[in-house]
Amino acid sequence: MNLSKIVRSALPAGHKSIVSFRQLRDEVFGELANVEQVAGVKWARFPDLNKLLKGHRKGELTVFTGPTGSGKTTFISEYALDLCMQGVNTLWGSFEINNVRLAKIMLTQFAERRLEEQLEQFDQWADKFEDLPLYFMTFHGHQNIKAVIDTMLHAVYMYDISHVVIDNLQFMMGQEQLSVDRLAVQDYIVGAFRKFATDNGCHVTLVIHPRKEDEERELQTASIFGSAKASQEADNVLILQDRKLVTGPGKPCLQVSKNRFDGDVGVFPLEFSKVSLTFSAPSKGKARLKKVKEDNETPKKAPAGGSGASKKQ
Repeated sequence: MNLSKIVRSALPAGHKSIVSFRQLRDEVFGELANVEQVAGVKWARFPDLNKLLKGHRKGELTVFTGPTGSGKTTFISEYALDLCMQGVNTLWGSFEINNVRLAKIMLTQFAERRLEEQLEQFDQWADKFEDLPLYFMTFHGHQNIKAVIDTMLHAVYMYDISHVVIDNLQFMMGQEQLSVDRLAVQDYIVGAFRKFATDNGCHVTLVIHPRKEDEERELQTASIFGSAKASQEADNVLILQDRKLVTGPGKPCLQVSKNRFDGDVGVFPLEFSKVSLTFSAPSKGKARLKKVKEDNETPKKAPAGGSGASKKQ
C-alpha cells in the first residue's frame, strides 16, 4: 500500500455551501460573453434609465420612493407597463388604489390618449391591452405578508411572473400587532421580499413612502421610511424627485441613488403629460442625464457638449 499516493489522489471533503472557481468558471464566461443579455430588458420609454441601470434584471429588488402627491403610482405603472409590453410577465399588487383605477391609468398610458374622450376607440385599445402578460392581485388595503408572498409564489408557478410590483410596503404592516416594533416588522417584510426575489429569479419593485421631512429638501436614500435595511437589501434605489419652483409646480426628475449592478448613479428629467398620464422625455437638445458619484453630492456642471460621469462603489 502506497500511503503517499493515496494522500495525493484524495479529494477534499465537499460542502454544499462552498464552491471553487472551477464550478463558477463557465457562468463567469457566460456573463462576459453575453453582456447585453446579462444587463437585462431595456426600457423603451426611458432610455436614460437604461444608461444608468443598463436594464431590468431578474432576481433583483428595486426600492422606489418619492414625495406624497408626486405621482409615484403613475410613474411606476408606466415603468412596469413599458417592460410588460416587451414580454416581461408582470404581477401588480396595488394596495392603495383599486385595480379598476390602476388598469384605467395603465390603459391610458398604453394608448397614450384619454379614451373617455374617444370611447369609440376603447375596444380597439382594450383588445391589445388584454393581450399583455399582465396580472393583478385582488388584495386592497392592509394585508398579511404571508398571504401576499403565497400569492406571488403561485403567480410565478402558474403565469411565469418575472416582475412583481408592490405598491406599497406600508400596507403590509397594518395586520401586525400594535405592540410589535414597527421598524422590526418592516425589516422582516423587506427581508421576505428580498428572499422571494433571489429564490425565484423574479424582480420585485417595492414602493416605500419617505420619512416626514422638510418639503423644500430633495429626498435622499436615507429619506426612505424605516431603518436602513430597505436600502441595504435593495439592488436599486429610485427616487422620484419633485423639484419645487417659486412660481409654479415642481419639475419632476428620476434619481438613481443605488445601482448594485455596475455602480452608475445619476439623475435625469421627466416631463409629465396629463393627457396620456406618461412621463415622457423632454425635447432633444436640453441638458439630460447627469451621473453623480454619491447620492448626496451636488452634480457637477458638465462642460458644453458633454456630461460628467463617475462610478459609485
